[in-house]
Amino acid sequence: MEQVLIWPSQFPLLLKGLVEDNGAFILDALEAWPECDVVKDEQGVISQVLPPIFYVAWLKPLDPFESCFFQHIDEYDDEQHNYVLQLLNHIEQAGISRDELTVKLLGCLSQYSSIASQAKIQNKISFIDLLLKYKQFKTLCWLLPSGFQLTPAQTCELWLNGEESSRSCIRECYRDILENTSLTQAEAVKHLNEGQDCEGLLTLLCNEEERLQILDNALLEQVMSGAAKQSSMLSLIEKGARGHGADSAGKSAMMWIVEKGFVSAAKALREFHCGVSLDDLGRNLMHYAVLSNSRPMLELIEDMGVDPRLADASGCTPYRLATENQSVNSKKYLEKRGIIELSDEAKYQRIFRVYVLKAFAVLFLPLQLALFLDASRDNKLSMVLLLSSCTLFIFALARLLKRRRLFPTTKLPFSLRCIGVLSWLSLSIQAIFTVVMCLAVVSI
Repeated sequence: MEQVLIWPSQFPLLLKGLVEDNGAFILDALEAWPECDVVKDEQGVISQVLPPIFYVAWLKPLDPFESCFFQHIDEYDDEQHNYVLQLLNHIEQAGISRDELTVKLLGCLSQYSSIASQAKIQNKISFIDLLLKYKQFKTLCWLLPSGFQLTPAQTCELWLNGEESSRSCIRECYRDILENTSLTQAEAVKHLNEGQDCEGLLTLLCNEEERLQILDNALLEQVMSGAAKQSSMLSLIEKGARGHGADSAGKSAMMWIVEKGFVSAAKALREFHCGVSLDDLGRNLMHYAVLSNSRPMLELIEDMGVDPRLADASGCTPYRLATENQSVNSKKYLEKRGIIELSDEAKYQRIFRVYVLKAFAVLFLPLQLALFLDASRDNKLSMVLLLSSCTLFIFALARLLKRRRLFPTTKLPFSLRCIGVLSWLSLSIQAIFTVVMCLAVVSI
C-alpha cells in the first residue's frame, strides 16, 4: 500500500518567514496549514500531512530512493519551487550546517507554536528518530529540555553517535529525558556486549556495584556467545569486569574463558580468582584448562595453584576429563608432571588380573590337600613342593601387580575381598603342608 507525504503549498511561506524571522509570514503559514489527517482514496493510496517541524527538518521533498516510509509529493507552484531552491543554494554557499540551520529555524518556530505538541500529533514517524537519522544532534540536544523524552534505543544511539556535547546533554538531564531507566540500562548492556562504548552511559545510570555486576554479566554473555572475541573481552575487563558472573550451572566467566583458550583474557583476570574456585559440578579451573587443550593455558592455571588432581562431584579428575575428550596436549602435559590415571576399563582389567591370580592360589589348596592325604603316591614331597612353589609365585605376582602405583584404590566388592583373604589362607596352609612333609622326610 502506497504511503504519500504531501508537502503543503504553505511551507515555502513558512520557510521564508523562519529565515527572515518574519512573524506575519509564519503566522499566516501556520493558520493556513492543512489538518494533519490521514486520507485513503479509492485506489488505496494513503496520503498524509505532517506538522511543520518535520518539513523544517527535511527542508525539501526527498527523492523516491531516499524515502523509506513516504513518497514525497509537493503542492508548490513554479515560483515557490524557485524560491526554495535559491534559498537552499544560498544557505549551502554560506557554509551553514544542516544541524545549525535546523536549530535556528525551530528556535524561531517555537515562538509561535509548541514544537513538543507538534511532535505528539502523529505516530507514524518519530521526530527524534528523524533527527537521529540525519545526525542533527545539536538540534536534538536543544530540544530535549523542552519536554522531549528518549526511548532506550534512541538514548544509546545519541550516546554512541553524538559528539561529547550530546553526552553532556544526556548527563545533565537524563532523569527527565529517559522514558525508562531500567530498559535503557538493558539496551546499553546489549550495545556493550556488541563491543560498543556504552560504559559511560551505564556509569551514569547505575551505582558502582551495579555497574560492575552489569560488566561481569556482559563478559559472561560475550564469552558464551558463538562469536566471542578476545578483544571485546579485554575491553570489558579494562572497564572493570572481573569474570565472577556465572551461568545457571555456576560456571563463571573465567571458567568459560579458560575452557575456550583465551589466554590473554585469563591472564588479565587471574588476580581476581583463587585456585579453589568451583562450579556447581565441583570442577575447578584445571578441569576447564584441560578442555582448552592449550599448553599456555595449562601453565597459567598451574601457576595459580589450582589442584590438578581434584575430582569433581561425579569423580572425574582433570586427567580423566582430558582422556575422555581426547585432549592430547593436556594429557601429555599432566603426564609429564606425574599425573596419570587409568580409565575405568583399565582399572577393571588390573583388578581382574590380580584377583584371577589370587583365585588360582585359592584353587591350589584343595589340590595340595588331596596330594597330602594320598598315601599311595611315592613322589608326594616333590608334588607338594611344586604346588607350594606355584602358589607362592602366583601370590607374589598378584601382590606385585596390586602394589603398582596406578592400581585402583577404590573400595572392592565383598566377594573380591573374600578371595583375597582365602588366598592368604591358602598360602599359609600350603606352607604348613610343605613344612610337615619336609620334617616327615627328614625324620625317616
